[in-house]
Amino acid sequence: MSGARKLQTEIDRVMKKIDEGVELFDDIWEKVYAAEQQNQKEKYEMDLKKEIKKLQRLRDQVKTWISSSDVKDKDSLIDARKLIETKMEQFKVCEKETKTKTYSKEGLAREDRLDPTEQAKNKTCDWISAHVSTLQEYIEENEVEIERLSSGKGKKSNKFKIEELVGYNLSHRYHISKLEGIMRLVTNDVLDHETVDDMEEEIDYYVEAHKDNDFLQGYDEEGFYDSLGLDDLDVVNVDRVTMKKEETTEKKKKKKSSTSTVTIPLKIGRAKVVSHSANASHGTQEDKPSVTPTKGAGPNNSLSPTSNARAGPAPTAPKVVVPPQPTAQGEKSMAAMLKGEQDRQKAAAAAAHLQQQREQQIQREHQTRQQELARQQQRQQELLRQQQLQQQQQQQQQQQQQQEALKRQQQQQQQQQLQEQQAKEAAAKQQLQEQQARQDAASKQQQHQQQQQNQLQPPPPSSNLENLLGSGIGGLSLQSTAAQHPTSESPNSVSAAVSQLSHDAASSCLGALNDSFVFCPTTHDTERQRTYIPRNPYPTPASYPTSPSHIFDNPAIFEKLGTDCLFFIFYYAQGTYQQYLAARELKKQSWRYHKKYMTWFQRHEEPQITTDEYEQGTYVYFDYETGWCQRIKSDFRFEYSYLEDSLII
Repeated sequence: MSGARKLQTEIDRVMKKIDEGVELFDDIWEKVYAAEQQNQKEKYEMDLKKEIKKLQRLRDQVKTWISSSDVKDKDSLIDARKLIETKMEQFKVCEKETKTKTYSKEGLAREDRLDPTEQAKNKTCDWISAHVSTLQEYIEENEVEIERLSSGKGKKSNKFKIEELVGYNLSHRYHISKLEGIMRLVTNDVLDHETVDDMEEEIDYYVEAHKDNDFLQGYDEEGFYDSLGLDDLDVVNVDRVTMKKEETTEKKKKKKSSTSTVTIPLKIGRAKVVSHSANASHGTQEDKPSVTPTKGAGPNNSLSPTSNARAGPAPTAPKVVVPPQPTAQGEKSMAAMLKGEQDRQKAAAAAAHLQQQREQQIQREHQTRQQELARQQQRQQELLRQQQLQQQQQQQQQQQQQQEALKRQQQQQQQQQLQEQQAKEAAAKQQLQEQQARQDAASKQQQHQQQQQNQLQPPPPSSNLENLLGSGIGGLSLQSTAAQHPTSESPNSVSAAVSQLSHDAASSCLGALNDSFVFCPTTHDTERQRTYIPRNPYPTPASYPTSPSHIFDNPAIFEKLGTDCLFFIFYYAQGTYQQYLAARELKKQSWRYHKKYMTWFQRHEEPQITTDEYEQGTYVYFDYETGWCQRIKSDFRFEYSYLEDSLII
């Protein structure tokens, strides 16, 4: 009882795992077909593969329990196995679609979908061919086992096992012949695929449990395919007896071709003679001549002419070696036996002829399929060529359109530049004209004022005139002035020119002096502007601090701050004394600054490789750009040339 309880507990645990695995498989299956990018789809496909492998291991365990006689209720186990096999088929479809390239032959052929009826027929033929291949593998395994048992010691003890394996092979061949005929009927629309699909469970059960004693007790080979109604159809049934006859006839043909004699087993001949003598003992007694075999009797001894005549017409009568015939009735029985042999040969020849016709039909179907595939490939190639031509034409049109658009843009830009240049030139000309007009007006006004002043004021003496000329025009001599102004001019005009020059020089100097005072530097210009000082300060109440506290200039305060706060001060108070104090405190806490990445690193463990130029190992670094957190970097190579080592602790 304890063993049965443990087994049931183990079965419940495995069934629970199967339910969870199937649920997880369905979730990943939905993710695979919901993924938009190819890399995500491949990732989910790998997860799906891992899950199906787990389910396959559980399926092997379930199959072991199904074949065991310790488990009584096997319905739930069979349902679980079928569910796992369904998921395996789904995974095969998904894997095939994932690995199929878009522009491959299969990918292009996949676009030409079949109608639902054709798909259902193909699906039925697929599972039938799968079962046929499985049965053929079983036959090969059984033949290998038979050879092993026959060649080893203890042949008599293995006789029962050999007979059992031979029986399995005969049953498998029978089902293979039936399934192949059914597959052809479904392909030719003689048999409905839905009717065949109803038998899938029974055939599957036979393939899985044909060695089970429980299955063999209720197994009826003759009525296995009665539900399909094959007797009402024109189907060639190849059963085990016919196949056995074909094998025996083939062996006999080989023997006939190798030698010109036919040897009849002595067992059969003696059995016939004994049965005849037993029947003749009840009737009248006849004289039986004593026949003694000669020493020279062997395979070259021949029968009498009568026996040769009864053996049937043949181009070359083979020599037959038989045991001695005591009576004429024995000769009749031997002739009947030979006639039966001929009948069997004729039946075998007819079966071989039918088999040859079937093979020819299969070859014709195969040829037609190949021709259809070749036509499909040609159509696909033509479609590909047309698509490529269309794509090339579209690309050429797009390139032409782009070139035309570029030309238009360039022309528009050139026109705009010309218009801008013309506008600038016109504006410059207008400004020059305005300036000239202003200068002319100003000069006329100054001349008018000077004339009025000269008329009102008396002419200055010559000594004062020389002083004014020296101070106003910066060292110009009286001779140059006299050369410029002829002596014929009046003293009033000379005084007016001197006063005008002095006035212009004084006004220009005063203007330059005033302009220089506007941009005069202050003492605050030598200090660096801090980021926290606003250009347009907002009016705040008197209780609100307007400057940072002086306590943050104390290095002892930074020893009490956390790592995140130190990193914030370092990255957001650059160029300040507080940044220096934060960097020094981080270096005290075994953080090292990398000048190339501008990031702080800390050893997570001892370096794996240490040289004079670098060290390599696992490090913790502070990610200030994306996450503002600490991350781990394995197999990082820290070169000493990028190490900030100028900071003194």
